[in-house]
Amino acid sequence: MASTASEAIGHMAPAKPEHRSLETLEHSLYGGVLYGVEGRPIELQARYFGADAPGDAWRIHITGMAKGAINEVTGRLSGAFAKYGIPPMHGEILINLAPAGLPKEGTSLDLAIAVIVLQAAGYAPVLRPELGKSYFLIGEVSLHGEIRRINGALPIALCAKPGTTLIVPRGNEKECCMVRGLPEHASTRILVAETVQDVLRFMQGKSKLADAMRENPKFEGVLRPGPDFANIKGQELAKRAILIAAAGGHNVLMVGPPGEGKSLLASAFPGILPPLTNSEKIELTRLYSAKGLLNEDGLVVSRRPFRAVHHTASKQSLIGGGKGLPEPGEITLAHRGVLFMDELAEFSRGTLESLRQPIEAGCITVSRVDASFDFPAQFTLVAAMNPCPCGYFGQYICRDCLGYTYDQKAGCGRCSSVNVKPRCECKPTAVHTYRKKISGPILDRIDLHLELRPLSVDEKFAKNGGTSSAELRKLVSATRDIQQQRFGASGIACNAAIPGGEVAKWCLFATAGFDRYKAAISEGTFSTRATDRMAKVARTIADLEKREVIEEHHVQEAVDFLSGSPLA
Repeated sequence: MASTASEAIGHMAPAKPEHRSLETLEHSLYGGVLYGVEGRPIELQARYFGADAPGDAWRIHITGMAKGAINEVTGRLSGAFAKYGIPPMHGEILINLAPAGLPKEGTSLDLAIAVIVLQAAGYAPVLRPELGKSYFLIGEVSLHGEIRRINGALPIALCAKPGTTLIVPRGNEKECCMVRGLPEHASTRILVAETVQDVLRFMQGKSKLADAMRENPKFEGVLRPGPDFANIKGQELAKRAILIAAAGGHNVLMVGPPGEGKSLLASAFPGILPPLTNSEKIELTRLYSAKGLLNEDGLVVSRRPFRAVHHTASKQSLIGGGKGLPEPGEITLAHRGVLFMDELAEFSRGTLESLRQPIEAGCITVSRVDASFDFPAQFTLVAAMNPCPCGYFGQYICRDCLGYTYDQKAGCGRCSSVNVKPRCECKPTAVHTYRKKISGPILDRIDLHLELRPLSVDEKFAKNGGTSSAELRKLVSATRDIQQQRFGASGIACNAAIPGGEVAKWCLFATAGFDRYKAAISEGTFSTRATDRMAKVARTIADLEKREVIEEHHVQEAVDFLSGSPLA
């Protein structure tokens, strides 16, 4: 066993300097930590001192607001070094993680700490400062010396300086290769290591590490496609509303009885949004990596997200938060995609109200005592709910044939009998209480309101549902292109994002259209925000028709959708 240990040391490190000479050496390496959804570069500084101290165990002290797993790394490294026959040094090694005022958690610094400890102890070669800056080490070190994959590898890799050589674990190399998709990182190298020994032999010049780009990495989408609109029957009004919402980035509320396609329509929504650009794919994959949702290497967010939130979700799970460093919530995971909130009235009041600021700003700020974290949240809200607790408010059942109708005076639509009774058994106070769970400020931030009705027999047995998602996506993409040309470098992403004070600048009306717009405002009880939303929706409808100015029928359709549900 002794010969094996000596042989391992000989392979891994040069002759060890005298203890006193080690105290004069300075060591610096670079790694990164996950901070919210972003990576932060960390400079590791190490010094050896106290040559007269006993050498029965590794004495490693880490400063710089190290928390959690970072403080446990000494134990893991002791086991890994013992495997390779590296005895502990006489004396102590002090490591500072700069910037010292930034809280640091996780295992992403394990590899960098392992290497700098061996440098300070004289087992690994000391790198020149300019050479040390050219490497960026990422990875968790196990008790047996293996380098394991971590969550958040992509955001950490993105924080490295362009042109740096990244040394990453096997299992993170494809994810880290995505940095090459950004022009500034075109010269960044990604090298793959499986053990601490691999890295040390590489730095000693005794072996090479695999170049991840030469392995021709293959990627797979982590999100599944939704249903095709061609397979959704009926509900033409809802399809029209979703088309307008997708074309202009507008929020939607669907109110209707259970089982009539609200969830199906919402899940098909992302399929008609414009395809993601390469930079957007990297951005979204970075968010999913930070959240730990990439369960294996090579997964990428290649399509618009669709996040369906259950009504029991807490405020923290929706907007982000948690103990310690906050994590992104569902609104951030729905960034550049769709956030679907079914059974809207069943959500707690506090959870719903927490959406006010991110809907308006497109981001959410989660504050802690010592720091604030900004998470992106540019999502389209698609909400759905029943008209009452039982779900059948407004429907009448025929006592003769059990058919149903929404018009009590007209009678049964199947047998024309007027012998009908209400299907809903909710008391008026229960219906009122149920609907009042959605506050005015939240409703005021939803552009399109619509009420769904049950499908007719003919609709249920129709051969197809009409226009496909691919065709609708082309129309939506063309409409978004019109908006991008209009807004140019203003920073406005779509019609729904037009700032309140700039509506008149971007929403140009024809004379008849403006007259109808003013009449609609005078006839209703719309807030100032709602009148702005009316103009934005009308602008989108005009864009769908490739019209430069907003006509009267564009305004009328916008008014109909603005007041199209029982809650509007």
